[in-house]
Amino acid sequence: MFVARKGYYRASTVDILRVPPIPPISLIAAEHTAQLNTAQAQDVFSKAEENELLFQDVDLGPDENDHERPAIDVLSCTTTMEVGIDIGTLSGVALRNMPPARANYQQRSGRAGRRGTAVATVTAFGSADSHDEHYFTNPEQMISGAVEDPKLTLDNYEITRRHVTAFLLQQYHQDRLPDIAPEEQPHLFAVLGTVAEFKSPVATINRNDFSNWLNENTTQLVSAVEEWVPTELSGDERKRLMDGIVTETLAAIDQAIEFGKDEKDEKGKPASEKVTPAKSTEAPTAEAEDDTDGLEIELPAEEGEAAATQIAASKNLLDRLLYKGVLPRYAFPTDVATFYIFDRDKSTSYEAAFKFSPSQGLAVALSQYAPGKEVWVSGKKYMSGAIYSPMRKERSIAWKERRLYYECESCQYASTKSQSEGYKGQTLDCPACGRAGSMGPARYWLRPPGFAHPVSRQEGVSTEDPPAKSYATRAKLVAPTPADPTKWIAVNDRIKVHHLKEHLLVTNRGPKQEGYTYCTICGVIEPSVTASEAFVANHPKPYPDEREPLCPGSGTSTGLVLGTDFITNVLLISLKIDEPLTLQPGTLATDVALRTLSEAISKSACLVLGLEPTEIQGEYRPALSPLGKTGREVELYLYDTLAGGAGFVQQVSTQITDVLSKALTLLETCPTKCDKSCYRCLRSYKNKFEHELLDRKLGATLLRHLLTGDPLSWDSDRTKSSTDLLFNDLVRQEAEGIEFERNAKLSVPGMGDVIVPILVNGLKGTCVIGLSGPLTLDEPLDPEIKDVKEYSSVPVFLTDELLVRSNLPSVSSELLAKLT
Repeated sequence: MFVARKGYYRASTVDILRVPPIPPISLIAAEHTAQLNTAQAQDVFSKAEENELLFQDVDLGPDENDHERPAIDVLSCTTTMEVGIDIGTLSGVALRNMPPARANYQQRSGRAGRRGTAVATVTAFGSADSHDEHYFTNPEQMISGAVEDPKLTLDNYEITRRHVTAFLLQQYHQDRLPDIAPEEQPHLFAVLGTVAEFKSPVATINRNDFSNWLNENTTQLVSAVEEWVPTELSGDERKRLMDGIVTETLAAIDQAIEFGKDEKDEKGKPASEKVTPAKSTEAPTAEAEDDTDGLEIELPAEEGEAAATQIAASKNLLDRLLYKGVLPRYAFPTDVATFYIFDRDKSTSYEAAFKFSPSQGLAVALSQYAPGKEVWVSGKKYMSGAIYSPMRKERSIAWKERRLYYECESCQYASTKSQSEGYKGQTLDCPACGRAGSMGPARYWLRPPGFAHPVSRQEGVSTEDPPAKSYATRAKLVAPTPADPTKWIAVNDRIKVHHLKEHLLVTNRGPKQEGYTYCTICGVIEPSVTASEAFVANHPKPYPDEREPLCPGSGTSTGLVLGTDFITNVLLISLKIDEPLTLQPGTLATDVALRTLSEAISKSACLVLGLEPTEIQGEYRPALSPLGKTGREVELYLYDTLAGGAGFVQQVSTQITDVLSKALTLLETCPTKCDKSCYRCLRSYKNKFEHELLDRKLGATLLRHLLTGDPLSWDSDRTKSSTDLLFNDLVRQEAEGIEFERNAKLSVPGMGDVIVPILVNGLKGTCVIGLSGPLTLDEPLDPEIKDVKEYSSVPVFLTDELLVRSNLPSVSSELLAKLT
């Protein structure tokens, strides 16, 4: 074990001590990633650019400490090298894992041999996961074959509508706004002013004036828009766009800014209404109450500190319109979270300086920069250990606007509420699966403005002792199931669809789902499973503060979860289930069946619309209806991954029959005829963590029944194979006094001889063991024993076929316990 872990580092020393010695080879390696993005004002290049030039043997002269900069031999890159950077006569590329797809492989390997190099070497390593293992075993699927050409979808009404809104707002502001010096408005997202100002009729630019301006200039605006709207947009949609240039624009903006409603305070209540805590039949317990959690920290700007110019996202008009999906976001996230790494030498108590400040969209940052996670930058290991923003008021605003997070322990349905609607520790009945008290206990939910490596913590270089892992949840739909039947499009008696535009919720619940322990005073944060006792006492502040380096630690919140939400187009697909079928929330069979259908339908939707496989994602939940609580109705939902939504799933709703038929073909006709799933049918890089939950045969059985109404038809070969697995494992146990026979003849009074799958003769007499369908637990898969179970006195034990395949030891142990 020691040699396996340390042998590489000892090898060079062992070689030099040999007789004769083996001279070591010196290689200088450096990083080339987007994380090396921050160049100080006095620097000519960022660190990534510097490493790129040194790799090409460009002499940059001595560094800031007057040390010579050596040439770099090996450049360790992320996908920054995939986007087309040409670094000259590169002779070799080594991939540390398998790329997501063939196009990615060609882009990455194509960096080598671009300028007349005689031989270019490409080496790819496989990691210990199913994605890498598959392509390592089948390299021809990665390195050869055609690559689909990229496409631009120009006939998308939703995207065009947003560009028209942006154009109209731009023209209005150019016409109405006086000249403003750039230094008077340094914050980009505040250039349109605040929502409150836009709603005020006395402001320079306001909603009523905008409406009047649109009506006065409609003819000219329509003519201007006609000149640049894509010709690919259909005639009907083009006419609808021009006819609604005033009404649709105002309707979208009014909905986003809640125009016409009473002005509300920060907790969502009208300003004139007194806010009172929500009543509950369950009183808060002592454990649920946490006086320090209610602490609202308002840090005043210190002397010499830069003033905070950014207003809360919900207050700025531009932020609000982007958040609500009224304006185009061009696929770039506007809710970006930055990971700050302080420069100790250049920071002061009044102004922090940073070595690096990599950033990600918040939905990604919730996993990548989660507290306790290691972040490697420029060969050094940094630890995420603080919620931080250079604008200190941002952190206090985030804490002030925290919400309560509820998640069902059974079906994982989740939602958030304002602080006025509940209390920490509260439990509620789940509106999805109906279980009493399964929603909660409620925890505080915080949208972090950014993360930081605490300034007092030394960076590391060792890969020892990996941190506790935590990942953000899949995007969860909180919106209720529409009760109005006229809002649905019926496919048949069992399937109906409904398009809506809603926010999806993404949350990181911390390692082991225990949340995080957070100091509301200074921003230090750690996973609750590893938080030290010293955390609540005096501890170092995470940011530079030479005057008062210690935080009193008197405002600690425990069990905190971090999250964000984003708006997008959603297609709700309701599936109604009839007996004997059941999709009981929270069971393995339900999760496998619905995860499989989600992946199959999202993939088929991309195929039908000619989109990239990542443009549409799928997820599921119990229907928020009485039938949903009994497993008789479930909902799949497809959503656009493009920021703000792209209208793709709305197009799916008009072609839903073709999409579902394509999904069924995908499930039933795998080219490799795999037993559960493979990369030719369902598996992909994006779902590699759920490969064990993909079962195309189970999904096909369910989908065919839903489309045709035919009785469930289970694969006979698979039933036989699963029965053999169970029989062989039972025999292997060598249980004393029990004999098992496969395909044995059983004489049943009144029925004659019946061939049963597994006959048991033992201490408790004769009985039969058979398999049931994963979604029909009381229905035998073998028709021969159905009558035996219903009409004879011979005991029949049924076990779930899916459990046999996924957890055979547990199934065998449970059966043996019944037989002895």
